[in-house]
Amino acid sequence: MVNKYRRTINKEFEKSSFWPTFTDMISTVLMVVMLMLFSSESIAGSVEKELAKNVGTSVEETLKANGIPVDVDKTTGQITFGEKTMFDVDESELKPEAKEMLKIFIPKYIETIYKDYGDNISKIVIKGHTDDVGSYLYNLDLSQKRAFSVAKFIVSDEIGDYKYKDKVMKDIEAIGRSEAELIKNEDGSVNKDASRRVEIKYEIKVNN
Repeated sequence: MVNKYRRTINKEFEKSSFWPTFTDMISTVLMVVMLMLFSSESIAGSVEKELAKNVGTSVEETLKANGIPVDVDKTTGQITFGEKTMFDVDESELKPEAKEMLKIFIPKYIETIYKDYGDNISKIVIKGHTDDVGSYLYNLDLSQKRAFSVAKFIVSDEIGDYKYKDKVMKDIEAIGRSEAELIKNEDGSVNKDASRRVEIKYEIKVNN
């Protein structure tokens, strides 16, 4: 009777102990996955910081040497062109002087980001932005056309050959953001001049 009772207790214990063990296993797997994701994000963040530093140093020297009016974000490596530098009001065709500026700037910018980190570049994104004057759809169309004009010129025959151009042709994309990312003044009002802009930004990947 005692042995029978013990066997029953042991079976019940085995059944009850299965779920904590299974739960522990799932927790361990999830922890490993989280650590892998955290590691990938850390690597990506490290690469992005190093790239931004390189852009902030190498490209900025080119900008200063040639008097090119471009803002460089030293944290993200993002490049911002104001509307007046690139386009006439309500136009999406690049100004002749904008094309000449891009001929100087783009080869240096592209070589800087692809030279050491080409395998980590997933995209070169050209974003067009407008202010909040006019309808959203009109601004969406204008911002998209402007972004496309810049992207098209960067990979065109008109700009000429430069190092890594073949890779850029595969990685580049153009996006119109309309008035979705307005730049505000300190008092909360819209800075219309600053909002009308085109941005160039690379995106990072860790695994090929």
